[in-house]
Amino acid sequence: MKTTTTPQQKLWTKDFMLIFSANLMVFISFYCLLPTLPLFVTDYLGSDVSTVGYIFGFFALAAVIARPIAGFALDTIGRKIVLFVTLFLLVLAIAIYNFATTLLLLFIIRMVHGLCWGFATTAAGTVATDIVPAERRGEGIGYYGLSNTFAMAAGPALGLLIVNQLGFTVLFTVSSLLAAVALICVLAITYQMDNIKKTPVKLRLDTLFEGRVFIYAAITFFISLLYGSIISFVILLGKGIGIENPGSYFLAYACTLVLSRPYAGRELDISGPKAIMAIGFTALALSFVLLFIADSYLLFILSGLCLGIGFGIVQPTTLALAINRVEPFRRGVANGTILTAFDLGVGLGSILLGILSDHIGLSYMYLACALLVVVPLLLFYGTTDNTTPCVDEG
Repeated sequence: MKTTTTPQQKLWTKDFMLIFSANLMVFISFYCLLPTLPLFVTDYLGSDVSTVGYIFGFFALAAVIARPIAGFALDTIGRKIVLFVTLFLLVLAIAIYNFATTLLLLFIIRMVHGLCWGFATTAAGTVATDIVPAERRGEGIGYYGLSNTFAMAAGPALGLLIVNQLGFTVLFTVSSLLAAVALICVLAITYQMDNIKKTPVKLRLDTLFEGRVFIYAAITFFISLLYGSIISFVILLGKGIGIENPGSYFLAYACTLVLSRPYAGRELDISGPKAIMAIGFTALALSFVLLFIADSYLLFILSGLCLGIGFGIVQPTTLALAINRVEPFRRGVANGTILTAFDLGVGLGSILLGILSDHIGLSYMYLACALLVVVPLLLFYGTTDNTTPCVDEG
């Protein structure tokens, strides 16, 4: 919590708008492929539905591997060079989907794509935390995260429209070009990190992971584990209770996410994390309870609205608190540590909660998710006070 009386520094600078735009393009590119790759696997390659899970699993595994190495590279090689190179490789990785004529080739391409994705998104997030003023970091990270939200609202519809009207070749080309636009945005970024220090160029656990943010990585892991149940199964639940367009759940989620992210950031910077996180955890638990009792469109959509509030508060607040714990020259590793936990949670959540739902059903699985919210809540309130100390140097 800041008590400084100095004038508030500008947040929406040219560099911040450029990294926001770059991240927006990267995530639209990603979300274009999210609903269309299952169709590519089943309709174009002629495989079965079970293969789809492995296609997404390979991608997540590659991203988990890439995150800590990306953090190390960002803190030793440099932010912009790592971001530029990995975005360039991301453009190529998406373009070569056009050559995926067999499942084996698609698995290889997904691994390459996942590695590039893990590097590029870790680098972009780290650049964003460098650019925002320290005293407005919570607000800045909240606004930066809106680029993901806008992409989630636009990307899936765009991808399905392209596939239905023009086919997969055009889809992969457009997705690659969107990543290329992000590359152009990054070229125009001019900020300098004069106070960055070089860490020893030696791969060890302490240079790949930041121990001071492990508690926030644990909170992130459990939140993303719960989120994995949403992206994997909420559509199936919606269809099961007779919702004609269950995809509207994500639109409701995006609407409140847009509002809650910047609000949470401002409250964190002004009042500290405890009160705002209480709202976030409550909204998360309520969203899963509503899915448990959902028997109508109203309850289903209310759950999406609550999820947007909860996730929009807890996720960026946790990241901001983690970044505030480390020096500028350790932000890359800290960011990589948090994002590794996020990817791991989503992947394991999709698998483990899917197994649980096979035994108790989707509704009771979501009730179990509501109870699991207690775990990150206890981790947070057991280890965090109501200040936001920042160890920025320079």
